[in-house]
Amino acid sequence: MATLSEMFGLTLPLAEILLRGTVGFLALVALVRVVPKRNAGHISPNDMLVLIVIGALGADAISGEGRSAGDLLAMVAVVLVLGYGLDLLEYHVPAVRRLMRHRQTLLIKDGRFQRRNMRHELITEEEMRSAMRLAGIGSVEQVREAVLEADGEISLMRRKQEEAGG
Repeated sequence: MATLSEMFGLTLPLAEILLRGTVGFLALVALVRVVPKRNAGHISPNDMLVLIVIGALGADAISGEGRSAGDLLAMVAVVLVLGYGLDLLEYHVPAVRRLMRHRQTLLIKDGRFQRRNMRHELITEEEMRSAMRLAGIGSVEQVREAVLEADGEISLMRRKQEEAGG
């Protein structure tokens, strides 16, 4: 049976844990940034990544396989600090926010599908019609604007009756 110091002590130098955690996390952030926004769900890609990485590291720490729990918990701390740091940077620095967050995408404008944008976001006409039905809109002509928001939700704005021709 392992001693407490073997289970919770660091087997890697702290500098290596910091470097591995930082490089690995930032590389994953860059890769996750290319995920289409509708696949990221209702949380930011950074938050999704933090949850997944912490879950994987936590599972390894609990199961006792591989590295010591101390190494894994130190890595979890690195990921949490980096995730929080990126959130702070995004909040306070607009240039970082523009780089890290998805932008809104116009899907319908004045009753007309914006097919190039829909293709780019991998959104089908059927999915748009479903979103319209959920919003109580019967036809595309009734939509002034439909936008795929940064969080992956589709928001719809109705045209006024006189704009819609009725």
